[in-house]
Amino acid sequence: MTENSKMEQSESQGLAIASLVLGILAIITCLVPYISIALGVIAIILGVISVKTKGRKKAISGIVTGSVGVVLAIIVPVMTFVALPALQKNQRDIARKNDVSIASSAVATYSSNNRGQMPDNAVDLSQYITDLTLISVESEGTPTTDTAIYKKGANCDGTASGRAYAITVLLENGSEYCQGS
Repeated sequence: MTENSKMEQSESQGLAIASLVLGILAIITCLVPYISIALGVIAIILGVISVKTKGRKKAISGIVTGSVGVVLAIIVPVMTFVALPALQKNQRDIARKNDVSIASSAVATYSSNNRGQMPDNAVDLSQYITDLTLISVESEGTPTTDTAIYKKGANCDGTASGRAYAITVLLENGSEYCQGS
């Protein structure tokens, strides 16, 4: 082998190794899209340049890892922007359900402190309700995402009884959440 031939092979081997290293870095940095895409594209270019030489397997690995890094750099932020609002809605709905549970506990506390009598309205409950996160409790109107409705004399399923109550709130998907006796 001539010295020029050896030098070309070692340069090509170096490009293949650089392609592989940059491809791996592109995958590792996929949470920082600009860096990951830049590293991935450079890895692909270096891999394509050195694919016809002795370091062929490393060059192909560099092309593959660079491509994976670019794809991940695109998918991860898109998935984050799609999933995050759904997670936030779910978190707010959980807080609403928790608030309804607090209000339901207040009904039980009121009843035990008043010889088994049920509160007549939400005003009677107000002294027993503490730390509501997202909602307020009212006696009249329709439930919203901000206001739960307390009804005395009926269960969540509509069954009437003197010892029954229902506390209903609207969730973000439009369904109602009810808790009662």
